[in-house]
Amino acid sequence: MNMLTAQIRRDLALMWAGRGDAAVMLAFFLIIITLFPLAVGPDPMRLQPVALPVIWIAALLASLAGFPRIFADDVRSGWIDQVALSPLPLPLYALSKVITHWLVSALPMLIATPLMAVMLYVDMTRLAPLILALGIGTLALTLLGVLAAALGEGARNSGGLMAILVLPLAVPILIFGTLASSPISSGPVGKDPVGNDPVGYDPAGYDIITPHLLLLMAVTAVLLAIVPVAAAAALAEAEAESS
Repeated sequence: MNMLTAQIRRDLALMWAGRGDAAVMLAFFLIIITLFPLAVGPDPMRLQPVALPVIWIAALLASLAGFPRIFADDVRSGWIDQVALSPLPLPLYALSKVITHWLVSALPMLIATPLMAVMLYVDMTRLAPLILALGIGTLALTLLGVLAAALGEGARNSGGLMAILVLPLAVPILIFGTLASSPISSGPVGKDPVGNDPVGYDPAGYDIITPHLLLLMAVTAVLLAIVPVAAAAALAEAEAESS
């Protein structure tokens, strides 16, 4: 566990030194969401129904931009070879990449999400379910990205391979995440923030823990159990072929 902590600290220090990459991902996330109201107009009735899917798609695309560099620097510097010879198991090394990449890329997006939600007229009672689901969902996307980065290490067009590997597998995460961000009403029907009376709107509150959130958590748990081992095997095979 001490070696895992040391690896995480090393990766965080390196990512802080190259924090421009994290800034690009955050900027990409903000730009995608900001451009959407400019394209469809500022009408709340048009923005509110699509606000949550837009935030989720922006998070996916912004995360995808950083996946090719997860192992690239360690491969170039020979660090993976040193890890293979050290007492730190490769699955724990892959897990450290998941943790550090989520902290550097997904956490800033979660912090910026409330501001983006206000811009898209998301009801504030749905903000907590959105951030909770987005936090779990971005962890699942990061796990997919680490696996794709390990499988694509050494490929010429790793960016295109990332998209082919990640995007189809990310579809269930997007579906469950978007539905979990729109929790089930748990109170009386009332008016929405723009003065309309849609059936099923509940100003009193929502059930945050929904079946869709549980499914999203289950997908994340399965990926958390499988990805470190699979990524370690892919890295070991890639190193064996290169040596």
